[in-house]
Amino acid sequence: MLASILILLSAIGVIGANSLLLSPLVTAVGSELQVSAAQVMQAASAYGLGVAAAALVLAPLGDRFGAGRLLRAALVVLTFGLAASAWAPNLAALIAAQALCGLAAGAALPSIYTLAITIAPKGREAQTMGAVLTGWTVSLVLGVSAGAWLTDLAGWRAVYTALAVGTALLWLLSSGLRQLGTSGNPGTSPLTALRVPGMARGLLATVMLMLGFYLTYFFIGAHVTVALGLSTTKAGLIPLFYGVGFGLAVLLDPLLDRLGLARATAPVFLAISLIYLGMATLTESFHAMLMIAVVWGIVQHLGLNLLVARLTALDPSQRGAIMGLYSTATYLCIFAVPVLGDQAYARWGLAGCLAISALLCLIEAVESLSLRRATSMAPVASDAPV
Repeated sequence: MLASILILLSAIGVIGANSLLLSPLVTAVGSELQVSAAQVMQAASAYGLGVAAAALVLAPLGDRFGAGRLLRAALVVLTFGLAASAWAPNLAALIAAQALCGLAAGAALPSIYTLAITIAPKGREAQTMGAVLTGWTVSLVLGVSAGAWLTDLAGWRAVYTALAVGTALLWLLSSGLRQLGTSGNPGTSPLTALRVPGMARGLLATVMLMLGFYLTYFFIGAHVTVALGLSTTKAGLIPLFYGVGFGLAVLLDPLLDRLGLARATAPVFLAISLIYLGMATLTESFHAMLMIAVVWGIVQHLGLNLLVARLTALDPSQRGAIMGLYSTATYLCIFAVPVLGDQAYARWGLAGCLAISALLCLIEAVESLSLRRATSMAPVASDAPV
C-alpha cells in the first residue's frame, strides 16, 4: 500500500506543479517566445478549461474501465503534453500543449482520489486520503521552488522536460494499479452522478470551500506587494507557509477516522471560517499572516479531506463520475473568482475577501450539521448517502 500511496502522491505532485509553475515562469517564457505575460497566461487558462472538460466527460470512464487504467492512460497523455510544452516553438503550441495537459489532469485527479479510497484499509480511509493529498504540498513547496531554481540554471524548457520524464517514470511504476478501482458500473455519467442522493449538497460544500479558498489565495499576493509594499519574494512565502501547514495536517488525519465524517465536518469548517476572520484582523502584519498561513493550511487540508470523503461515500459505484463533478466545480470556482474577487478586493481590500471567505465556510459549517443524522459515522467507505 505504501508504494501505491507514493505513486498517487507523486502523480498529484506532478499535476499540481504543472498547474502552479507557469505563473513564476511567465517572464522567462514570454521573453523567449516574444509575447507578453498576459498572453503567456492564456496557456494557464487553456489548462484550466482542459481540466474542467475532462473531469466532466472523461472521469466517468474510470467507473467503466477502472480508475487505475484511466490514471495510467492519463499519465501517458500528460507525458506527451509536458514534452510538447518543453518543445513549444511559439505561444499557440504552448497553449495547445497545456490544454492537452489539462485534459490529462482532469481525467487523472478523479482517478487518484478514487484509488486512494480503494486502497485504504478499513478504518484508515481519512489517513490514507490525507497522505495522498500531501502531493499538493509537494507541488507547492518543492515543485514550484525547484522549478524556479531549475529555470535560472537551465531555462524554463528544462522544467517541463523534467516533469515529462518524471511523469513517464510514474507510468512505469504504476502498473500495479492497473486492475484497481473498477466499479463494474458501465452506465455512469455526469447526469447519473447528479441524481445521486446528497450530490447537490456535496457540490454546494465544494463551491463553499473552494470559492472561500481561492477568493483569499488569489488576492493575498497583491495585498502583500501593493498594500504592504513588500517584495514578490516575500509574497511567495505565504503560499510556502500554507503548503507546510497543509503537509503537517497529515498528522491529524487519523483523528478524522476516529471522529468520523458526521462529527468532524461542522467543527472543521467552523475552524476554517474563524481562521479567515483571524486573518482579516491581521492584514497589516506580514509576519502574523505568515504564522496564521500555517494554521490555514492545516484546517484547509482537513476540510478538503472531509469533502472528498463525503463525496466518495455517496455512491461507490459512481466514484469516478462524482469526483469528475467535484473537479469541474473546483475549476469553475477558479474561473469565477477573478471576476467576483476583483470587485470585493477593489472595494474592501483583502479584509473584504477574507470576510466573504469566512461567511462561505460558515454557511457550509451550518449545512454540514445535518450530517450528524447520517447513519454511518465513518468518513468514507460507506454506501449510505450522507
